Amino acid sequence: MKHHHHSDTTGAAQATGHVGNLTPEQWDALGEIWSFLLHLWYSEPSSPSSKSNHPRRASSYGISASTSSSNATSPNVNDTLALHDPSSTFTPPSMAPSSPGATGHHQQYSSSGNTGRGVSPPLPASPTRLSQSFYQPSITSSPAGPTSPTFNTGSSHLISSLPGGAAAAAAALKRSAAKLKPWLPAKKFTFKYSPAEYQTAFWSFVQAEHPDTTVLRFLRARKWNVEKAMEMLILALEWRITMDVEEVVQDGEEALEAKYPGFLEQLKNGKVIFRGHDRQGRPLCLLDPSQHNPNAQSQQAVQKLSIYVIETARMMLRPPTETISVLFDMSNFSMSNMDWPTVKFFIHAAEACYPELLGVCVVHKAPWLFGAIWKMISPMLDPVIRAKIKFTNHRKDLEEFVAPDQLMKNKAYEGQDETPYQYIDPIPDENRLMLEPSEAKQRAIARRKEMELTFERLTEVWQGQKQLSSSAAVIQERSEVGQRMADVWWAAEPYTRARTVYHRMGAIHTPPPPPPATHAT
Repeated sequence: MKHHHHSDTTGAAQATGHVGNLTPEQWDALGEIWSFLLHLWYSEPSSPSSKSNHPRRASSYGISASTSSSNATSPNVNDTLALHDPSSTFTPPSMAPSSPGATGHHQQYSSSGNTGRGVSPPLPASPTRLSQSFYQPSITSSPAGPTSPTFNTGSSHLISSLPGGAAAAAAALKRSAAKLKPWLPAKKFTFKYSPAEYQTAFWSFVQAEHPDTTVLRFLRARKWNVEKAMEMLILALEWRITMDVEEVVQDGEEALEAKYPGFLEQLKNGKVIFRGHDRQGRPLCLLDPSQHNPNAQSQQAVQKLSIYVIETARMMLRPPTETISVLFDMSNFSMSNMDWPTVKFFIHAAEACYPELLGVCVVHKAPWLFGAIWKMISPMLDPVIRAKIKFTNHRKDLEEFVAPDQLMKNKAYEGQDETPYQYIDPIPDENRLMLEPSEAKQRAIARRKEMELTFERLTEVWQGQKQLSSSAAVIQERSEVGQRMADVWWAAEPYTRARTVYHRMGAIHTPPPPPPATHAT
């Protein structure tokens, strides 16, 4: 079991989440977690020990499963795709099994690993791969067949294809995952959910980030201790499943109000809004606790709003920015606004479930009574989070973090932005693309799934090659695929996520495509 302890630096290696600025030891730590994830998602499950409502499985290297249903049917790769699409039961051709051995990674198979009769083993990475279209993975599991999808996006170099289909790629991952030798945790984890649920929760968490950026958030939060970072990641994924984060991003504001009365009023009263950026270019979240009445809505409504706010904030990030700024206007705060359950929930979410998302938190014009509250809150915070909290009392101090033209004038910030906040009501049928089945929707969701599988296959080959120097081509290819996954995510976003007030304001929108690469002549 390896631990990679490194002191946090202030250089680009810490500011940039993925590839390029990692030391060999940090690459090793990143690879160990990816090996663990692939092993969890694709390796042979151990025998069930008891029954439960959830199919609970564990991999075969010392991680214990708490319970499992012996007659439960785990979702295959088709079901995994369906989890991204709550309204459609369509199974794209790319997800259809092309052989008995290519039915997805949740089919049980023998401990001998003989699962893919008649299917060739994975081939090594092609040294000429980098001159090909990045969507064409260099690792093939079976010859391309009639089920192999090809999506013409209108540009000759943007063609998505998985040899043998996505199901064949998933089957190849299943066969080879057991050969990976991930680190053995000293502490046995007990998994609550099926491999498919963890995998779906992870890729939902990634959103438009490079997948390595997501994993590195947990490594940085745990000072590069691999075992602690992996435990933190697993618990964060379980939290997303338990709290049903997908409900928040898919249901829409009016549906959430119907389920959790008081949800919508919290958006309308300006208690928490996004407006502008700080001096580092980070999205700025403005909170006015004086607008919070703990008795005006249920705790569930407040928790769902907290998730809504954090998930919305992540959609506003644009590389290389990976963190947000939070600014509290405490000028009118009183004890009637204090809500300990909400404080504890938000602290846990920010620290444990969305690590390394907070760049700085500025508490402006806190009254004297907040001093006693801070003495109780401060010990609850991780030292890294605590160091990011700053207190200001005057505009000059606040301007160290945020320029005046980014601050609202009618608030204690004394800024120059004269535009008041006004909630924009949902537009009729604004979620039509998400709710109605269509060929474009099926194509966008299937394409994202294929990119996820492609990235996983490249990761498996990278880890199989062991030597960093010998896998340079695979690492570069994998990095390119990871970077371009953002475009595919944004293409699928209108079909998988409900519109928010910030979509209607124009603050959230599909980012412009990157400029075309220039080649020296």
